Amino acid sequence: MKEQIAKVNLENQGYKVYFPQIKVIRRHARRVGLTKKAFFPGYLFIHLASNECQWQSISSTRGAIRPVRFGEYYPPVPDWIIVELRSREDESGLIILDETEKYKTGDRVKVSLLENIEQTGVFQALHGNERALILLDFLQEQARTMVPLSALSFC
Repeated sequence: MKEQIAKVNLENQGYKVYFPQIKVIRRHARRVGLTKKAFFPGYLFIHLASNECQWQSISSTRGAIRPVRFGEYYPPVPDWIIVELRSREDESGLIILDETEKYKTGDRVKVSLLENIEQTGVFQALHGNERALILLDFLQEQARTMVPLSALSFC
C-alpha cells in the first residue's frame, strides 16, 4: 500500500499521521480471507499545528502524492471527525463498518433457519455482506454451508 509507505516516511519526519483502514474479504483461488484496505484510498490525515505549513516537505515525501487543497487553501479536517473514526476501530485498529464484522473465524454460532429449529456450528468467513460460511454440526460431522447472516447468533 502506497499509503503505508507515506505514513512511515511522514512519521519519520516527526508528523502525527492517521491512516484509517478497514477489513475486507479477499477471495483468491477458492480461498477466502480477511485483509486490510485503506478506508479512504490514497488519503492520510496529518495533524499539524495551525502555524505549521510545510507543504513542500509533505508533498515530496516518498509515497505521498500531494495535500488536498483548493487553490492556496489547505482545508483542515476537524478533530471531531478523527475522534469519530477512531471510535469505530476494533482492538486491532481497523474500522468496523457494520454488524457483519461482529463474527470472527472460529466463533461458535447458532443457526436458526426455521422456526424452533436451530443448529450449532463454527463461523468460518463472511461471503459478501449478507451470507456467511459456517461449519455446521450435522450428524456428528461438520458440513460447510452458506447461511444468511440474519440467521446467526452467538451460542
